[in-house]
Amino acid sequence: MGALTVQSARSAQAVLRVRDLSVNYGPLTALQGVDLNVYAGETVGIAGDNGAGKTTLLRCVLGDLDEARGEVWLDGERLTPRSAAPAGRIGVVWQHLVLSDNLDVAANLTLGKERRRMLTSQSKLHEHAQATLDELGIPIRDTSRPVWTLTAAERQLLAVARAVSPAPQLLLLDEPTAVLNRTDAVRVEELIRRFHDAGTTSLLVSHDVDQLFRLADRIVVLRHGHAVAQLDPARSHPDELLALMAGHDASSAPRRQLSRLQGLADQLTSAGPAAGLTLILSTLGAALGSRQLSLHVLEQSTLTCIGSVGLPRVLSEAWQSISLYAGSGPIPAAAVRGEVVVADLAGSDELAAYDSLFAKAGIASWWAVPFSSGSDLRGVISIYRAESGAPRADEMDLINLYAGYAAAALERDRLLAELTTRNKVLETIRSVLQTLAGQDSLDHGISTALRTLRSAIGADEIGLYESVAGSHLSCRAFAGAPDATPSARLAGAVEQSLSGLDDDGRASLRTVAGRGSRLFVRVSTTTVLAAEWTLRLAGDEERVLLEDAGHSIMLAEERARAELARHEMTALRRSQELQRQFLARLSHELRTPLTAIRGYASSLMQPDVTWDEESEHRFLSRISTESARLRTLVDDLLDFSMIESGMLRLRSDWVDLPLVVDAARSCLSAPAAAAVEVRCEDGVPVVWADHDRLEQVMVNLMDNAVRHNPPGTRVWVEIRSDGANDVVISVTDDGTGIQQGAGRRAGEGRPASTAGAGLGLSITRGIVEAHNGTLHEEAMRPGTRFLVRLPIEATARNAEADDA
Repeated sequence: MGALTVQSARSAQAVLRVRDLSVNYGPLTALQGVDLNVYAGETVGIAGDNGAGKTTLLRCVLGDLDEARGEVWLDGERLTPRSAAPAGRIGVVWQHLVLSDNLDVAANLTLGKERRRMLTSQSKLHEHAQATLDELGIPIRDTSRPVWTLTAAERQLLAVARAVSPAPQLLLLDEPTAVLNRTDAVRVEELIRRFHDAGTTSLLVSHDVDQLFRLADRIVVLRHGHAVAQLDPARSHPDELLALMAGHDASSAPRRQLSRLQGLADQLTSAGPAAGLTLILSTLGAALGSRQLSLHVLEQSTLTCIGSVGLPRVLSEAWQSISLYAGSGPIPAAAVRGEVVVADLAGSDELAAYDSLFAKAGIASWWAVPFSSGSDLRGVISIYRAESGAPRADEMDLINLYAGYAAAALERDRLLAELTTRNKVLETIRSVLQTLAGQDSLDHGISTALRTLRSAIGADEIGLYESVAGSHLSCRAFAGAPDATPSARLAGAVEQSLSGLDDDGRASLRTVAGRGSRLFVRVSTTTVLAAEWTLRLAGDEERVLLEDAGHSIMLAEERARAELARHEMTALRRSQELQRQFLARLSHELRTPLTAIRGYASSLMQPDVTWDEESEHRFLSRISTESARLRTLVDDLLDFSMIESGMLRLRSDWVDLPLVVDAARSCLSAPAAAAVEVRCEDGVPVVWADHDRLEQVMVNLMDNAVRHNPPGTRVWVEIRSDGANDVVISVTDDGTGIQQGAGRRAGEGRPASTAGAGLGLSITRGIVEAHNGTLHEEAMRPGTRFLVRLPIEATARNAEADDA
C-alpha cells in the first residue's frame, strides 16, 4: 500500500484480516490483490470513487460473493464465501436499508434475534426493544409504530441499532448517511462515534470525505479495485485524500496550497487587524514547511517587527526595530535593494554574533523578501530555514502571493484607521451639536461640548475666551483636568494672538517651547476658542475638530440670540395685549361708580327740584355705596401694582387662622355670611403671616364663592394641618363650577355675574405667594374648590414691617 503510510505500531491481533482479495465480474475487475488489517476498537474508513470496489469489499467480508478469491479472517477464524459468520459477530448497515415496512419498530429491531420469551409475549418484545433504543440514545419512543411511518433519519438509526444489538465483533457501515440531510446525518454520526468510544471495531464506507476525517482512525483508498494508499486523518488533509481518489500525487502543491489559501481568505474576513498578519505568517510557514517567520513593516525610516511565528524571543527582540540605513543584515538589505536577499548563516561574518542562537533554533538560512503596495515599499517578510539554499521558483511564487496578502492586510488596517479617525471626528461633531442644541442654557451647553471636544482631541485644556470693549479677556467656558482652573498662560496667549487671527473661522497653529502647541479659532470678533497641548503638536484631525466646534458654537450663539429676540417679541406683544384688555376693563369698571355718583349728585343739586328727606337719604346712600366701590377698585389696583412690581410688604406675626377666617366672614353681608360654614381641625398650629393680608385673601375667596354662583349656593371653609410644616385652607362651593375649563391658573379670572375689575383672584394669589404659599383651583362636580397652602414658618418671618 503506497503513497502515505499510517505511523502506528500495534501489538494486538487484528480482528479482521484480508489477504490478496480479488473479485471479477466477467471481464470487469472489482477488486485486485487487496490486503487489509482492522484492529480491535479501530474505525477504518474506505474511500474511493464510484466503481472503486468499496461495497464489493464489504460483501466479501460478509461472505456474500461466490466470486471472491483470497482470504478473510475474523478474529482468527477464516470465512469462506457463502459461509455465514457466527450469529451476532458481524453487524451491517447498507446504504439502501433492508427493513420490513410491514412490521413495526420492535419487530424490525429483533428480527432473527428473538428470544423464546419474546415470542410468547408482545409486551416483553416491545419492552426489550424500547430498552435497547434508550440504551443507544435513539429517540424513538413508540416501538409499535410501523416502519413506513418513520422519518429517514429514524429508519437509519433503527438500522444501526439492529446492526449493533447485540454488540458485534465487527460493524460494517455502507454509506450510513448518504440519504440524510445534514441535521439527521449529525445524529447518526454521533451514534457511530459512541460505538467507537465504546470499543466497537468498524469498517466505514463513505463518499463524504469530511465524514471520514471526522469518524475514521485510518482511511484506506481504493482506486479501480486496488488499495493504493492509506492515510492518518490526524496527519493528513482532505485535499490529499481527494488527490489520491483522483489518481494524483497526494503531495500535489496546487491542491494543498489552494486549500490553504481558501482557508486563509475565509479566516481573514473575520480576523481582527492584529491577528490577520500572524495568520498570514502561520499559513505561509505551513505552505513552505517553515516554522519560523517574521514580518517587518516600514515606518518612515525604521523597520518595525509587528508579527513573528516560532522565532525565539531573543532573536525577535534583537530585530524588533531596525534602521533602514544604519542597520545590518538581510532585512534592511532587502528593503533598500527591493529584492530577495538570501543569507546562508554558516560562516557569515555579518551575523556571527547570533551563531549560537541560530544553531539552537535550528536555522541554517535566512530569506528576506520585500513586499510593497503599488510602488511604495511596505515591509519585509523573513523566512528562517533549517536547510541552506535559495528559494525555488514555486516557493518564490508562494512567498510573493502571501506577501500580497500581507500588503493587502496592512492597507486594510490603514484604511480602517482612517475610517476610525473620520468616525471619531463625525461622532465628536455630532455630540457637540447635540449638546449645543439641547435644552440646557447656552453657557452650560458650551461647557459640556468643550469637555467632549477635549476628550476627543486629547488636549490638556480648552477654553472659550471673550473680550469685551474696555475690559480684559475673560474665560466664558473651560474644559481641563479634574479640579483644574483656566490657566493664565493660555489666556495670555489668546490675548496676544487675538489681533492676528483670521476672521474666516480657520484654526491658527502656534508652537510652544519644547514639544507643545496651541490652536486658536476665532468664533466672533470678540470670542476665540483655544486649545493647548503641552507635549505634542496638534494634527489635522484636531484642527478640523476645533474649527467645526468653533463654527457650531457660533451657530448656537446666533440661534440663542434669535430665540431670545423671538421670546422678547412674543412677551412684548402679550404684555401689550394684556395691558389693552386690562385698561379697557378697568375703565369700564371705574366708569360705572363714577356715573352713578355723578348722576345722584347732579340730581340733588338741581335748583328747580325739591327732594323729600327719604329721597335725599336714598341718593346719599347710593353715592356712599358707589364711593366705597370706587375705593375698593382703586385699592385693588394699588395692591395689584405692588404685587406685580414686587413691592408688597407684609406685617408678619404669629396668626391664628380660625380667627382670620371668622374675621373675614364677618366682613361679608349677612346673607353671604349665612351661606358659609367653617370647619377647623383640632390642633391647627399658628402660622407666621400678615393677619390683614390673609383676611383679605379669605374675604376674596368666600365673597367670590357666594357672589359668582346662583342663590342658595353653600360654601365650606376647612382648616387642617398637612404634615409638620404646612397648613391648608380649602374653600369649596357647590355652585355652577368652573365654566371656562378646569385647570386654568388661579387668578386668571372666572365668569362673574357681578361687576368687578377681575383683580381679586390675582391679588389673592399674589398675597399667598408672598407668604411662600400656593393657591390651586380644582373643578368639582358640582362646584369649585380653592386650596391655600401656607408654611407654618416661612422666610417672610424675616421681612421688615411695613410702616408706610
